[in-house]
Amino acid sequence: MRVLALSLCACSGTDEAPPIEVRVDPALDVPPPAADRDPRARPPDTDDADAMVLHFIDIGQGDATLLEFPCGAALIDTGGEKNELFDGEAALVAYLDAFFARRADLDRTLDLLVITHPHIDHNRAALTVLERYKVKNVVDNGADAPHRHSDGTEDPGATQQMAVHTWLGSHPDRVRYYAARAVDLPETGLSSPVVDPIGGCERAATDPRLTVLWGEVTEDLETYGDNPNNHSVVVRVDYGESSALFTGDLELIGLSRLVDRYEKRPELLDVDIYQVGHHGSKNATIHYQMALMSPKVAVISMGPYERNIPWTARKYGHPHIVAMEHLVHPLYGVRGRRAPKEVWIGFRGAFKDKVTELFERRTIDRAVYGTGWDGTVVVAANANGWLDVRTLGR
Repeated sequence: MRVLALSLCACSGTDEAPPIEVRVDPALDVPPPAADRDPRARPPDTDDADAMVLHFIDIGQGDATLLEFPCGAALIDTGGEKNELFDGEAALVAYLDAFFARRADLDRTLDLLVITHPHIDHNRAALTVLERYKVKNVVDNGADAPHRHSDGTEDPGATQQMAVHTWLGSHPDRVRYYAARAVDLPETGLSSPVVDPIGGCERAATDPRLTVLWGEVTEDLETYGDNPNNHSVVVRVDYGESSALFTGDLELIGLSRLVDRYEKRPELLDVDIYQVGHHGSKNATIHYQMALMSPKVAVISMGPYERNIPWTARKYGHPHIVAMEHLVHPLYGVRGRRAPKEVWIGFRGAFKDKVTELFERRTIDRAVYGTGWDGTVVVAANANGWLDVRTLGR
């Protein structure tokens, strides 16, 4: 049996910390992304015009992912870090403006906006997006009430989602809306005209398929709890032979229920691209989930280590070593390869414990990318299953 060799010494975050050593399993010998591999391996039937392009936008600590199709576009989450050092909302708007300038054929239109759950790092710019661009359909988890933290303060993400619902109510003829609740979803997941509004067209005949697999849980809350992370909308996206999964901030109990729900249809969780849950938190990626997904590429949406102020990846300890152990595991981890890269990995966050965060430098060569390491990550997922990855740098 092959094992993953990890040195876990607490080396105080110096550059001398030993790397994560990945012993390659020949059974998982998947070619690395294009920038790191022989271009002659590219299948001859690859058509660059027949692909979905996933833009994991660098908006700091948070999520905002643009799905670009030949015949339309969707946006999953509008979050972003906002402090005296960085404005994630401004970064998102600048990226979308540049995108629509390039894709003038789309007429500044998002066919679908998905807000996975009402946390501010996922919905900060939702109203800005609705007011600045044409949005045809909106999906969220339906939660429409204030949420208070244990210290009594009101969660701004819940307030923002309530404001979005008010805006939608005042524009009933402009935007179609669906509230995704787990109890309403069939065993095959849900695709509908609101959830899946993009088809093929003259530019490319492939019809993308978007499927909601999870949402707000309304039953057994005594056991399940009211943590908004575990009520995240989960979306699967298929484009020909390529596929991706977005789990929002779903944590371990949510992942367990998700896997139970699709026990008879495990192929619904088998994908090529995984947006790593909860920004690489230790409680949102687990071994059985990785084994079911068998992803070739994983992307972590998180901020950089260098911003050492509250509400940042540095203070949360993202990405955490526990998640990274699963992502690079030789038996069930990410199957693709990237050029070896030295990155900061968290061992302890300082947000709740009021202690000093602990990070260490590690080297990875699995195809795990992070916006906090690589800047915006762009994955072209071709209809024939061929993946190309570009990083735009920080």
